[in-house]
Amino acid sequence: MRVIQAIHREENGLITVSLLFKTREQLLDPDDPSPPDRRELTEEAEQSLLSNCDAVPLKKPVVLEIRLPGDHVSGSDTSIPDAVRHHFRYVLSEHEREWVVFLRARRVSLAFTVLNILIAFIYIVTLYGNEAFMTSFAGLVTGAVIVILNWATIWGTYEYFIYDGLGRKHRLKLLRKILVAEIRVIPA
Repeated sequence: MRVIQAIHREENGLITVSLLFKTREQLLDPDDPSPPDRRELTEEAEQSLLSNCDAVPLKKPVVLEIRLPGDHVSGSDTSIPDAVRHHFRYVLSEHEREWVVFLRARRVSLAFTVLNILIAFIYIVTLYGNEAFMTSFAGLVTGAVIVILNWATIWGTYEYFIYDGLGRKHRLKLLRKILVAEIRVIPA
């Protein structure tokens, strides 16, 4: 297990998230043949950055401090901050594409919910006009199907708008926060 140690500290209203990596390869994917400033982060590094930045309130500015052993750091090397930004720009662009698909699915779910509510309304109006239908087998089955359809579509739409929507919006803000954060690389 390759643990990435994290320390959070507040200085002058800025929260610094300091992450200690044991090697440069723990941060940047050693199998990525891209130039150093375009390399992907390892999954472990990405998750560590995301979870530690998520622990900081979204509205507070954050400074990312990446600590590497001294032999992996040179004062003029900007490839690591550039690689972190490049990686999270890609993650953000993927998230934005998924967001478009999510919004489309949410609109479809809302349309089905409105349609099912309209069908339920028509059913209720029909019952008032024909009370015998309410007690018949066909009326009971029709009512049960309408209740189930409405429950499923309303719950699905509620889930899209509340649970999934809020989580995706939060991740979008978090990714943008990481992209604008100051990134420092210092020797451990």
